[in-house]
Amino acid sequence: MSTQNPPLEPLLLQIARQEALWQVEKDLKSLGPEGVARLLEIRRDGPGVLRRHALHALAMIGAGDELGDRDRRALERLVRIKLPDDRPLDHHCPFMWLAVPAATYEGVFEALGLYDRIPATMAMGMSAVQHDTAVTTGPHGEELTVHRAFVTPEFAGWRMVFGGMVFKTAEETAARVSAYCGEAHFYFRDAYDDDHSWAIAEQGRVIRSYQTYRELAWTGEPLPWETPQTEDEYWEPGLYEPNASCETSANCVADKLSIDPEEIDEDTPMSGHGWLAVTAPGIGHGPFPGALEI
Repeated sequence: MSTQNPPLEPLLLQIARQEALWQVEKDLKSLGPEGVARLLEIRRDGPGVLRRHALHALAMIGAGDELGDRDRRALERLVRIKLPDDRPLDHHCPFMWLAVPAATYEGVFEALGLYDRIPATMAMGMSAVQHDTAVTTGPHGEELTVHRAFVTPEFAGWRMVFGGMVFKTAEETAARVSAYCGEAHFYFRDAYDDDHSWAIAEQGRVIRSYQTYRELAWTGEPLPWETPQTEDEYWEPGLYEPNASCETSANCVADKLSIDPEEIDEDTPMSGHGWLAVTAPGIGHGPFPGALEI
């Protein structure tokens, strides 16, 4: 007994109504190359009411590389139009990020091995890191897993990098990037606000770090801005590590030293624009699933 693929038009109408998009994506992928060809036909020839949703569908299933030159130019124009008025978002921020001085942020691309960067609005970047991994075909026909990262505009003198798959450990990432940018801060907290880690590095060397469930939890000597644990109301002699302090929250440390993404609002100084980049040259951004907001 064979099953019949769902017709394309109702799927596009579901996208228009934002209904069960996970099921829409599954059904679109089941259509295979024939479905992609039909979506491209709609983009080219209509009907007009479905053209925008066909573009959304192509992005959802990671078929952006199939777009024609006309669609590519249209998207590029739309991004350029949006960039001058770009602002921070109220979207929930990822739990892992890197912060570097805005003046030296260009070093991030070489330090993390990022290629094919394109200008990106905040909406583009934050939606991109929700789908930051793709499996595609490499230059020699091999299966290749690639990741992407979003480098934010400048906020109060700092730029952040989102896209956890491009990071390794906190200390290794901070040290490597600081060798290119002079300074780098790595921050992480889990979804339950229970596990935190942070690392501060300068000139290729970690000078201070913390991780909740590590023995010993602290590395390096306390920095001048840290609050000694002797000021903790629960402090008892011999209870804490000698180099420990009260600064265990990644977000609080970020707020003191660089920029806490959850505290950014309309009053935060912002300049420049963001970048999307990927971890392999010549791959582009088409293979990644998920439609990007602009």
